[in-house]
Amino acid sequence: MNENTIPSEEEIILAFAVEPIHDRKTLERYLSEYPEYSEALVDCSIELMLDTNQRKSVADSMEETVENAWQRFQTIMNVDDNVPVNPFAKINPTSFKSLAKRLDISNLFLIRLRDRAIEPITIPMRFIERIATEMQVTADTISAFFNSSPSLTLNNSLRTSFETKVVTQISFEEAIESSQLTESQKNMLKELVDK
Repeated sequence: MNENTIPSEEEIILAFAVEPIHDRKTLERYLSEYPEYSEALVDCSIELMLDTNQRKSVADSMEETVENAWQRFQTIMNVDDNVPVNPFAKINPTSFKSLAKRLDISNLFLIRLRDRAIEPITIPMRFIERIATEMQVTADTISAFFNSSPSLTLNNSLRTSFETKVVTQISFEEAIESSQLTESQKNMLKELVDK
């Protein structure tokens, strides 16, 4: 567009619509520069204001809807907000393997701990304290997590349909024998067993 060409109403309305802020100051600037398009500019300003208010209203109602759905879910499931913290929740795979090495146990043994597949009553307190130290949490946090309900696993083998089931718990001693531990790892863990 050259300097002598007067912009069309559509061009001015589009320019106004893409302004980052549609406040009174912006509208007044456009009205003073393009008084011939004042009616269209005011109409556009009103539409943009209504659209912004509607989006805010939709966002607020969506937030309220989500909150209400969560409340219903908690009521239905009788979920308690005092569920123990899962200390494994924020550990990525690399950190998980590193933790297993620091504890001198196999990944499988640590997976069984994470999935609460070991009967908590059989886990030695000295081992719980060791895990807590390595994870930089309290022994009470680890103990509370182990004593909470075992997690659900998803069975999605190719031969069966998707199915969830609760992990079957085994004793600490059974876990030692069946978790691909070396003899030295087994001996170390057996020495921790509370007598």
